[in-house]
Amino acid sequence: MINTITSCVNNTELKNLLLSFLTNKEDLPFAQLTLIHYQSFGGNDEEITQLAAALELLVLSFDMLDDLEDLDNVDEPWMNIEHPIALNAATTLYTLSKRAVLSLQSSLKYQILEAFIKFSIQAMEGQHVDLKNSILTEEDCLEVMKNKSGSLIALASVSGMLLAGTNSPAVEEYSYQLGIAAQIDNDFRDLFNPLKNDVSSQKKSLAYLYLQKKYNDHAIEILEGFTSGMPITEYFGSPLKLKQKLIDAGVAQYLNVMKQIAINKATRMIRQLPIDNNQSERLIAHLIIKLNPENKER
Repeated sequence: MINTITSCVNNTELKNLLLSFLTNKEDLPFAQLTLIHYQSFGGNDEEITQLAAALELLVLSFDMLDDLEDLDNVDEPWMNIEHPIALNAATTLYTLSKRAVLSLQSSLKYQILEAFIKFSIQAMEGQHVDLKNSILTEEDCLEVMKNKSGSLIALASVSGMLLAGTNSPAVEEYSYQLGIAAQIDNDFRDLFNPLKNDVSSQKKSLAYLYLQKKYNDHAIEILEGFTSGMPITEYFGSPLKLKQKLIDAGVAQYLNVMKQIAINKATRMIRQLPIDNNQSERLIAHLIIKLNPENKER
């Protein structure tokens, strides 16, 4: 990532700004996704490192654009500079990710670039619907999760597979399910995050759609908390009390069921891949166990 920025950006101020955004990137989950799919489908070339870096640059640009559009995550460094400068930096990173793909020596780079464009557009379409907050049903919400979160996971998985010289449609499909499961986790955590704007703006997540059905008095009380003008955890006294209220309302159980449905679909598809059983189990260990609620405290 550093090499792509330093070799392609001439303006010193912009270059240093972009490099500063990398300092806190300790975890590189999309690069790991790309690498494990490349290896699972028999890839063994060092070019995977450059492709993995391209993925992380693209995802960073999307993270920045998402924060600038939602006006949340205010502690991020790009949220503490002039927004036009941050917007230009994000579009620069987006473009650099495509440049990194074109710099690959592999003859498959154009096929991979097509995947970058396809899944980027899908993610943008998902973001558009999310920003419009026009979701009406559970099906609408799952489709947005598939496009907004699942598309980037699909891109990381598919591009690693493509560089290995294979193309299995199942990889794209189970990646969407993993994206849905991960987004459900994120949405639940965001209910407790004062830096997220989703609660105050009453973003129509799965949790919010469930609460709107007003199955019980607890759900009605939570909805009143959303419209109170107070931070939701402050309204209920503490994060622990809010969590108990969400359990009492049935929200936590509902989200866990929806998440498990997505995980189970993904697991079945991974086990049907045309790869060695050891490789499919390795994929499951890397992709699924991280999303298992028994291994992560909500």
